[in-house]
Amino acid sequence: MKVLIASTRTSAGKTVIGLGLGLLTQAQGERVGYFKPLADRLVSRGGLICDRDAELFHTALSIPEEVERLSLIHDYTTLIEDRRGEDLRRTVLERLEELSQGKELMLIEGPRNYSYGSFLGLSVAELGAASGSPILLVANGGLGVVVDKALAAAYFVRSHGAAILGVVINGVREEEREEMAEVAQPALEERGLEVLGIIPWAGELAPLTPRQLAEALNARVLAGEPGLERRVGSVLVGAMTVDQALRGLRRYRDVALITGGDRADMQIAACEVSTSCLILTGGVYPDQVVISKADDLKIPILLVPDDTYTTAQRVEAVEPQLSPKREKLELVERLVRDHVAWERLGR
Repeated sequence: MKVLIASTRTSAGKTVIGLGLGLLTQAQGERVGYFKPLADRLVSRGGLICDRDAELFHTALSIPEEVERLSLIHDYTTLIEDRRGEDLRRTVLERLEELSQGKELMLIEGPRNYSYGSFLGLSVAELGAASGSPILLVANGGLGVVVDKALAAAYFVRSHGAAILGVVINGVREEEREEMAEVAQPALEERGLEVLGIIPWAGELAPLTPRQLAEALNARVLAGEPGLERRVGSVLVGAMTVDQALRGLRRYRDVALITGGDRADMQIAACEVSTSCLILTGGVYPDQVVISKADDLKIPILLVPDDTYTTAQRVEAVEPQLSPKREKLELVERLVRDHVAWERLGR
């Protein structure tokens, strides 16, 4: 069976749901495949370009095909700008059939939202209709966002003749769970969208780390390399006095502090509290005293060439990445097993 996992909006949790389905299906002794036609989280490995999610599934599910074959289109924006007429849908469908051979469950991960890819005729709705793959919608957010976005996505999908398996509501905090079950679920099901699961928030699943920030910012790691796997709980811009900054640093834990490379006073102060990493802007190297202190405390120093405002914007856009570590995969499997009617999706 093929299942196309679609998102009602960016970062709704497609990867978590898909990975959980794959792990549970493999645990039953069945073979699982994976394909993400429109790559949107690119990474270069040994000169080869692939998608981060494809890399994760390749590792976590021990998929035999080469990782670079699990995603296909890496230059969507360029294709729009150049208005190329290549028949990419046929290429995508051929790759999908190739990767599906011998698999009991074929997971197809859609791009960042349900309409992305429409220019190429490769939105999840069009791909689902063309490949005969029913669509699982993953929604997140507040009550109104979940209901409105899910209904809009369902209308879009059905208007293209694709089938919908149902909706999984992801990342629901404890205080919102009752409202989702008693208000959102009936509202969706009254309009023909079956809710197949409500997954609770699991903040420990994919915490942001200094390593992820360093990769996203293309930063130089000047010190504190052993601390690159620290958790980043919040981000603070240190563009004020040291006393003002310390009030913020003491209020929050696991802070990534963005400040100028010439602000030695701010950097030293940050090393005395709960700081996960220092992001130094302007390409200005810090004082050796700061480097030594950060090394001793295993606080990574990330040096970037951009100004503080630009860096803060780029940090805000960084999405936490799910790790293929055993404990993370066990948590993913447990969340989907305990909170989703998953057996109905793999058949």
